[in-house]
Amino acid sequence: MQITDGRHVKTKSHKSQTRNLKLSFVTCRSLFAIFIFCLFFAVPLFAENEFSLRLAPVVQVPLNLSQFNTGIGASAVLDWTFFALTKKVSLGVSAGGGYTNVPVKAGNSLSFFEGKAGPLASYRLFDRWTFLAGLNAGLYQLSREDSIYVKAFTSLSLISDFHISPSFSVFAEGRYSYRIFSEELPFSSVCASVGVRLNLSELMNNRVRVNVEKTEQYRIFPVSWAWYEHNPVAAVKIGNEEPNAITNVSLSFFMDSFMGQPYTFAHLPRLDSGSSAEIPVTALFNEVMLSLTDNVNANGEILVEYRSLGLRKETAFPVQMPIFHRNTLSWDDDRRAAAFVSPRDSSARLFARYVASAVNLHIESRNASPALSRVPRNVRYAAAMFEALRLYGISYVVVPSMAYVNLHADESALDNLTYPYETLYYRGGDCTYISILYCSLLEALDIETAFITVPGHLYMAFDVGDNDWNAGSANIIELDGRRWLPVEITVPEEGFARAWRIGAREWTNRRNLAALFPIRDCWKVYPSVTVAASVDYPPEMPVASDIVKAMENELTVRN
Repeated sequence: MQITDGRHVKTKSHKSQTRNLKLSFVTCRSLFAIFIFCLFFAVPLFAENEFSLRLAPVVQVPLNLSQFNTGIGASAVLDWTFFALTKKVSLGVSAGGGYTNVPVKAGNSLSFFEGKAGPLASYRLFDRWTFLAGLNAGLYQLSREDSIYVKAFTSLSLISDFHISPSFSVFAEGRYSYRIFSEELPFSSVCASVGVRLNLSELMNNRVRVNVEKTEQYRIFPVSWAWYEHNPVAAVKIGNEEPNAITNVSLSFFMDSFMGQPYTFAHLPRLDSGSSAEIPVTALFNEVMLSLTDNVNANGEILVEYRSLGLRKETAFPVQMPIFHRNTLSWDDDRRAAAFVSPRDSSARLFARYVASAVNLHIESRNASPALSRVPRNVRYAAAMFEALRLYGISYVVVPSMAYVNLHADESALDNLTYPYETLYYRGGDCTYISILYCSLLEALDIETAFITVPGHLYMAFDVGDNDWNAGSANIIELDGRRWLPVEITVPEEGFARAWRIGAREWTNRRNLAALFPIRDCWKVYPSVTVAASVDYPPEMPVASDIVKAMENELTVRN
């Protein structure tokens, strides 16, 4: 006989009891194997959802049967949340089992084996705190001595979860259980447990829950490669899909073809769960970009690194960005063209030093007229350079579809400019091409230059380098304490003196619409670049004596 609720119950035969025990053991082992098999395949299959396993010791306190004492045991529960109502509230199911040993005041203790399943709701109150509620129903097996019973029960659980990391947390649970115990009496109890939760989805997949998408693409011009260190090539939006805020968010950009290493362009101290931020992408390109002679679509990556509840996570998102060839430019900012002005251009530097040497030898030979010696150094060099270009065969050539007058009015239009060595090689170009070349030649001799823009046209000026020479002349631009001599470079056949007067007249006639951009100020925004290929195109030099003769004629006879 066996005592349960004070009444006698019929005892099974020993043989029957042994058979039932073996059957129960085999059944439990089979169910456990099926559970592990399903778990192994379900976690990867439902990787976008969340599977977690709760393990805890259990203390069970009987409420209505005085002959039972407080028992202890253990439980294991699998939670699956798969439906998000809001950013913080999710629904799912849970299934699990447990064992409890309950002492009896009179007789041997009772053993409870149980299995249960039911709906589950979770609420993420804070980054590290989650509250859960579950309603379960199932069967339990009661064993005492040689007797075994299988009955139904229901339970209601309230759980508080503290997240130590995305994959590990500790929880406290309170549970009320109502068990069908006998025909006359139920068995109700409360259980308390403190245990650990393992987030199986995180452990098996180490999921990264951020999203990055490109929202804006800006034009990338190789001539401005250094400019993009502080100015955007694109804009991206990063969204936090983690259930908690992420911290120390670092975003980097890398384009293997044109960058030596990833460049960190943004750092966010914190990004709340469900929120997003739009960020401009800057890049530290290298001079390899200047080798582009055709437009390309280059592949790159946005690298994201962050911490989620202290755990470091990282991922990469592929992006594709169009890059124009090295001669392309837009006229949204006239200062951009200054990047093409290069005093380090091999061809321009060779040409400039050759002309300067010819002038210096002429002055030192004492064959120069006294009037020439009174002309400032900068003016002598500029006049000689202008005449050298004329003798070299530089000519003003306009391609209507690519003319400055047509493209400058449309900031979205693209223009193709040439580097100094290319203009020397082609021996001509439009107003921007020749102005870039002339500025490069003078800058190579340490003479400061400037662009002058008037509606539909661009030409240049240079620093006179003397505050007294031709003082008060209307042909010299005095601006912000500097004295600039304007030169209309598109009329090389007219000679330096004539080009000077034309340039001064254009400035005077359009003073209210004209602008002067010192090249070295422009370089602070758009640094000068040099194409390595310039060394492969040395120019054929004019005769030195012809250069100095033409220079002296322009400065002492025609001026």
